[in-house]
Amino acid sequence: VIYLQNSDESKVFKNTPKLYKLNFDDILKISVSSEEPTAAIGFNSISIGTSLNNKESYLYNGYKVNPSGYITFPILGDIFALGLTTDQLKLEIENQIKDRRILLNPFVDVKLLNSYFTILGEVNNPGRYDFIKNNINVFEALGIAGDMTINGIRNKVRIIRNGNDGKLIKDLDLTSINLINDPFFYIYPSDVIIVDPNSSRVKNAGVIGNTSTLLTLVSVLVSSIFVITR
Repeated sequence: VIYLQNSDESKVFKNTPKLYKLNFDDILKISVSSEEPTAAIGFNSISIGTSLNNKESYLYNGYKVNPSGYITFPILGDIFALGLTTDQLKLEIENQIKDRRILLNPFVDVKLLNSYFTILGEVNNPGRYDFIKNNINVFEALGIAGDMTINGIRNKVRIIRNGNDGKLIKDLDLTSINLINDPFFYIYPSDVIIVDPNSSRVKNAGVIGNTSTLLTLVSVLVSSIFVITR
């Protein structure tokens, strides 16, 4: 049940996380500013009022990557976003604004709004969790979910990740120090984490495997035989 076994305190790990690339259905908050604030008004979403909280309002007004991989942005029209990082999309929008001479020195800010992971199985608080921090790792995700229970299998935690070409599945050994160098050590938006139960937990989940249930059944059976044979 010990994480990261046989670790050497003097060892330095340099696992640089890969930048997340935008996928279908990602929702983005994009704002444009310039030296002339009034000139950039047309690029920015209009607030829909105070009936929604800030996050709901941002999601409602956000730019969604459609099934073709594009976002539809004011004035510029359709911009291909699938497979780009937020910095690459930021640069693309800035260049299009400059090329069309709409603004002289535009500044574009792009943020991913719907970052979340889902964790299931032998953790204390399974469910779906939103996160804002970049480069969250699997241990931080487990911490958010209240850590694994004593019945969780720590050397085979499954990660399901959305790729542009389909689903990626990887099993992680949380007891190995080498986990820190694994590309799946860091959690990406929409990741699903599955913690399987150990054999004891599986047995106890069954009717016969449950000790108290088994004792009850035996007690009823013995009582029935006693009554019948009297």
